Amino acid sequence: MAVEGYHTDKTMVYMFGRPLPDDCVAIHRRRVEIQHHLGTLIRPGAIPSEIYSSVMDGLAPEFLQNFMGVGDRRANFLGHGVGLQINEMPVLAEGFDEPLVAGMVLALEPKKGIPGVGMVGIEDTFVIGPEGARSITGTSPGLILVK
Repeated sequence: MAVEGYHTDKTMVYMFGRPLPDDCVAIHRRRVEIQHHLGTLIRPGAIPSEIYSSVMDGLAPEFLQNFMGVGDRRANFLGHGVGLQINEMPVLAEGFDEPLVAGMVLALEPKKGIPGVGMVGIEDTFVIGPEGARSITGTSPGLILVK
């Protein structure tokens, strides 16, 4: 979505005809938890590479299989700046060491590829305020059933 030239970034998971298997629902819910945790970490003065490392280091090795993609087609970030373009700086990834500042807008997008299902996860756009971040694309966790 774009308003007056500025963009947001949002991903929702829809289930067509029937709910996903319980293991897929659990994986999706874990992605929502990760996004909420990321939302508490993006604040003025925080270092993107440190946020990335702290979250990635806290995930179990088996959980990381197909995290942020499938096989060798994976994104090596957890979020990115949004503004005049959909993908901007800063990036929550290794090598991005400039501190975040109030007013920055970031899309947080933890996702996981599930063979035979596709990608599950969530993406919302957050604005960093003086005290922390807030989502400007809603709070729905997704998994919306469409019949």
